[in-house]
Amino acid sequence: METQTLLQYLSAALPAIPTQGTASSGNMIPQILAMRYGPTLNSKQVRPDPFTSPPAPIRDEPGFHFRFAALVLPRVRHALRAGFEQLAPELLPRQLSAVTLDGGGSAALLDRFSPDTAFVAVDGSYSTSHNRAPGDLKVSWKWRSSMQFSQVLAFQREYRQALAQVNFYMDRHNSRHGFTLTNNEFVALKRLDGNGRLAVATAIPWGSGDIGQPSVLLGLWYLGMLLAEENNWAMNN
Repeated sequence: METQTLLQYLSAALPAIPTQGTASSGNMIPQILAMRYGPTLNSKQVRPDPFTSPPAPIRDEPGFHFRFAALVLPRVRHALRAGFEQLAPELLPRQLSAVTLDGGGSAALLDRFSPDTAFVAVDGSYSTSHNRAPGDLKVSWKWRSSMQFSQVLAFQREYRQALAQVNFYMDRHNSRHGFTLTNNEFVALKRLDGNGRLAVATAIPWGSGDIGQPSVLLGLWYLGMLLAEENNWAMNN
């Protein structure tokens, strides 16, 4: 049976998602994580899961949610499961808990609000699990990281509003981390304090990938491994 390393699996570039009929409205992979989990990435063998056909076009945000569920979600979940299988003897001494990526409703509903996605502990319950890194799925014609530097005030406002939305979810779950993902880029976020200050990582383009290059899949996997550290994911740790 053909296999590949977990690093090769996660380094695959995502296929471009065409758009149709739309209307406008520092890299997050730190060296310390690469050092900690490099052996896992290079030794764990998994079956390849190539992208065999181009995605269908999208024209709205619900369409992107479907593409995310088909292209990204199962691969990140599989990679996290493989990584924690490899690390099983080390989980307890390293104070790690296996986590997975799921829909926002897989974590506790606080104030009746639910983000698009959640990183949750594998053995948690829907009613009590903390969302360790809320995620917001956007379409690129409504939000992009370059809006931060736009001369158009409306674009700057859209940029800030999207980050404020994720920050709101992070605050409710006492989460230190979160992210925004569009059909063009992945942007990791880190809450710096309880006053709304966020660190915004350099965007990873949707189509980026290859060994030695950041990819969306690898970025999400690294984020999951960061959230597995029980003394790190919450703001009060």
